[in-house]
Amino acid sequence: MAKTKILCMADGGLTPDIFQRMKDLEKSFDCEVTIMVDESISTYTKTMDRMHECEYEGIKAAVTYPPLLEAVKDADILCVHMTSVNREVIEAGKNLKIVDCMRGGFENVDIKACTEHGIIMINSSWRSAPAVADTTIGMMIAENKNIARSHLAIVQGGWRKQYKNQAYIRNMDRCTVGIIGFGYIGRQVVRRLKGFGCKILVYDPFLDPKVITDAGETFAPLDELLEKSDFVSLHIRLSEKTHHWFGAEQFAKMKPTAYFINLARSGIVDTAALIKALQDETIGGAALDVFDEEPLPADSPFRTLDNVTLLSHMAGTSGDTMACSIDIGFDDISRFLRGEPMENVRNPEVLDHCRANQGK
Repeated sequence: MAKTKILCMADGGLTPDIFQRMKDLEKSFDCEVTIMVDESISTYTKTMDRMHECEYEGIKAAVTYPPLLEAVKDADILCVHMTSVNREVIEAGKNLKIVDCMRGGFENVDIKACTEHGIIMINSSWRSAPAVADTTIGMMIAENKNIARSHLAIVQGGWRKQYKNQAYIRNMDRCTVGIIGFGYIGRQVVRRLKGFGCKILVYDPFLDPKVITDAGETFAPLDELLEKSDFVSLHIRLSEKTHHWFGAEQFAKMKPTAYFINLARSGIVDTAALIKALQDETIGGAALDVFDEEPLPADSPFRTLDNVTLLSHMAGTSGDTMACSIDIGFDDISRFLRGEPMENVRNPEVLDHCRANQGK
């Protein structure tokens, strides 16, 4: 039986050094791991630009890296970060059984074409969950306790003691936190909040409430969550179904002292409604890591508000996130090579097809 050939495409985010971990597969399995660099996105900035473009434009923004067309011809498994795996690449990879997109999303992979060609598509869906969960807690505390505003005043030569939320700066153990979205990130945020002694309410528009209660958490319908929570933290994916899913109607149901936290995607929220809610003090404040236009324009109203904490889309930034990507992919590919079920398959309908052809 021929060796399983694994082709890894490094870039400015998942560098060749980080990809070296995949070489360890050769120690346990009859496989050959090759690491290439996608020179079109070989810097961190170019990689992040590609990611941003793909998140907004989809697979059409992920242009083919020509050298990959030749390299993928005899690959059984293709591992990428932001390299394009479009239909052209998929059709060139005649032996492909798995495409592993080692990031949380997979907009740079044509999953429809993968499915049509019987190729399993997996990804590192929770790679940034620990980093985002950590930042979520930090943003809650920063907005509530005015940490960033106090810092700014001090470095500008001041010593500020009074703030817009002075009357409702809260102790976390006396707060109710509403978590919208009970996926990888939402669950990790809940885990961290328990250390503060908060009361936690959970809602997910795409989950049966029993999933939440079976996990030992308190389910609340959305309206109840909005009405009772001192923090409302958003952790769902952006899709056609969730575009502007949270708007004026939802802000109106929140407490006037409540903080809105969004480290998910800007498009889930009606930005105009959020700005108005902050300007009118319909809600107490907000902490945001994502925006409709990035970098945030100089004339953005967010820059003028005194009840919002802003972060430059870096909640998932961590020296450990990229390594986590590799670990997730390494473990799933190991399962595949052992003939075991994988945990991060995004097109499960092709599993039987791929399993039947494994080793051919």
